[in-house]
Amino acid sequence: MKLVSNVITALGGAKSLRRLSSALPKTDNVKPTEKESTGLHQIQTNYKSPFLLFKDWYKDHEIPDNQIASKALTLSTANKQGQVSSRTLILRRLDEDGMVIMTDNRSRKAKDLNENPYASMVYLWVTMQDNQILARQVRVEGDVVQLPTDNMAEIFEIEPLFCKIRAHICHQGKTVDWNQMKDHHDKLHEQVENNNLQLEKPDHVVAYKIFPYTMEFYESLGQTIADRLLYVKNGNEWEIKRLAA
Repeated sequence: MKLVSNVITALGGAKSLRRLSSALPKTDNVKPTEKESTGLHQIQTNYKSPFLLFKDWYKDHEIPDNQIASKALTLSTANKQGQVSSRTLILRRLDEDGMVIMTDNRSRKAKDLNENPYASMVYLWVTMQDNQILARQVRVEGDVVQLPTDNMAEIFEIEPLFCKIRAHICHQGKTVDWNQMKDHHDKLHEQVENNNLQLEKPDHVVAYKIFPYTMEFYESLGQTIADRLLYVKNGNEWEIKRLAA
């Protein structure tokens, strides 16, 4: 009882405690329709392979007229000192055993991968389903291998013109003079338009493929506690674990 008395005194006495109590919302008076709903969400899948689940989610959020939105991912790399850097890229190709990206081999990410050939990817899709927010996230971790040119030729061929020109005039990450780059762009674009010039893939444009050893799926719908599934590679098989959100 002395402890209770000391707490009341610290709060300014019984009168202050009554004023504080009256200021708090009365949950008993909240109408049933105003109460927040909650629950546990569950990812619905029987897939033994994470690639099958990823393909389903990827197709669900594919936007034909906006490839950036549907294919965007965050790639994180680290150099040999352990310094981490992240950036947003585009998924160029989804294979049966890995995911392919394309970049400039003079970039920081390429230097990181040459020193430390491991990376992580994060995909995030947030949409509305039945007037509720559907949030999905996929985290990928794995070994990274640079692909030979003949294994990535078609990726560069289907690039839009501005991306091909960028590959020719941009030294990724290097300090530039904007006006000089604009002049370089305009001259090259004129050659393409007037001379029907076909831009070939420069040697510094390379592709990397991440071979996942873990893939984690996160999903929530509305005001529910999210569900997470972790796939871990064990030899040729995948072990599946359910994680708390």
